[in-house]
Amino acid sequence: QDRTPLRTLLFSFTPKAEAMAAAEAEGKGLSAWIGEAGRGQMSPEQEMDSRVAPLMRDVQMLRGLFFDSLRKGSMEATLIREKNSYVEHDYNTRNLDCAKASYNMEGIDWLTANVKQIIALSDEYAKCHSQEVLSQIIAVVDKVSLDEVKIVARVLSELLSQVNIAERHHRYRRWAMYKRKEIAILKFSDGENHQAQDCFKMLLDRGFTPTKIRESLCKQNLELVFTAHPTQSIRRSVLKKFKQLDSGLEQQDNQAEMLTPLMRERLFMKFQQTLLAIWRTNNMRKIKPTPEDEARYGLSVVEETLWNAVPEHYRVIDDALKQIGAAPLPMDVQLITLGSWMGGDRDGNPFVTHDITKRIFYLSQMRACKLYYTEVESLLWTLSVHGEPTDKMRQWLTVNQENDVLTSDGSRKDAEQKTKHWDFYRTEQTFEEPYRQMLVIMRVVLERTIKYTEALSGGKEPPFKKGKMYRCTADLIEPLKIMHEALEESGQQLLANGALKDLIRRVQSFGINLVKLDIRQESTRHEEVME
Repeated sequence: QDRTPLRTLLFSFTPKAEAMAAAEAEGKGLSAWIGEAGRGQMSPEQEMDSRVAPLMRDVQMLRGLFFDSLRKGSMEATLIREKNSYVEHDYNTRNLDCAKASYNMEGIDWLTANVKQIIALSDEYAKCHSQEVLSQIIAVVDKVSLDEVKIVARVLSELLSQVNIAERHHRYRRWAMYKRKEIAILKFSDGENHQAQDCFKMLLDRGFTPTKIRESLCKQNLELVFTAHPTQSIRRSVLKKFKQLDSGLEQQDNQAEMLTPLMRERLFMKFQQTLLAIWRTNNMRKIKPTPEDEARYGLSVVEETLWNAVPEHYRVIDDALKQIGAAPLPMDVQLITLGSWMGGDRDGNPFVTHDITKRIFYLSQMRACKLYYTEVESLLWTLSVHGEPTDKMRQWLTVNQENDVLTSDGSRKDAEQKTKHWDFYRTEQTFEEPYRQMLVIMRVVLERTIKYTEALSGGKEPPFKKGKMYRCTADLIEPLKIMHEALEESGQQLLANGALKDLIRRVQSFGINLVKLDIRQESTRHEEVME
């Protein structure tokens, strides 16, 4: 779609947003102003302004804080040079005027006059798109040095990144407004609303029954396959900071009415610290990534995004099914699974050898078990449920109980079982907590599997070869399903369908290896084996 509005937003903040500021000053708040737009209590012009004003506010704020941090850092460095001693500059942002700060480049010594002129002219061009202004920009660029060109490119790149972060957050803001029924303008290029509820409504209008929709979903599977093509040029060190900025924008929206002046100032300081850290971080990798590095990068995407997004996606689908009168998806449905070529691309990358494939296989399993370990640790606190175990739970405990994990020292009624590393504050656990008994065993087996696979992923001999370890997804998911079934049978469905259900669906999607490794080998190698 037309990106002209974003080009305008890049360097300009129009006076149209002053009405937003006035509403906040009157105590209405941002949500009240936007809500009026959704309820049709605003003129068409005001409604249009409300669509972009919050985004413009965020862009202006990030840019103002960015230039303010650069200016204060430059002034601090000047004081150190002149007085030969460290003098802490005043980083107070409580009374900072972001509108003025976003254009104020004075005091940033290392920004030359040419660099400042190019940025200032860019601001002017963004407002009027004048050919005359563009010619002036070209004239200045023609006479600047190579070092100045690099500085301009870097500054504009940072400002563009800030716009992208603000726009991404604004898309989520608009999506949330749509879900709250405050607006009805969330449209994609094909004219359809791509939300689960909208999709199901469309299917119902075309004659499909809720039962048919649910049955069709149960048969669906989407496998996302990761490749190692070097399309991601931004370092993870920078991507993590982008995420911090996005979280700060979300905090500002969600807690706008609760922030005290000091809390707001501290939030602005966090913004500045992150923006300055991004500026000071080399945005280019200087070391060529190995196939193992590429695999690690791919796994980080799963860990930092999909790990939480996948169970949330299932909950969205279940809620949409509920709205049309259908039952939620069964526990064994696999809407999403993951695959990867990284470490298995033996016909496209000469550096991927059988040793590399083996190490990445164990690396994936190790990272998966670490994630599951964290979830099991959390469930140990959640499922502190007293009661008699079911027959399936008792049978599983009997089969999986290990001498070095659980011991009994008395009669059934008064017995206590000692559990290795149960908790820092508590070393014993009663038989009246059967879910914790199972989870403690799972945690020990996961810990052993982590140590074993971590050694193999590093090309070393494992510290031990005996003892139970998780070698397949079925072994890991079995006790989780037993606990889920027991909670439902005892009338505790609310607990069953919480974090435990999310973990079961994670295991269904990610398996014991986090991603399925697709091994590709050139056909002549297969022919050589057969010969």
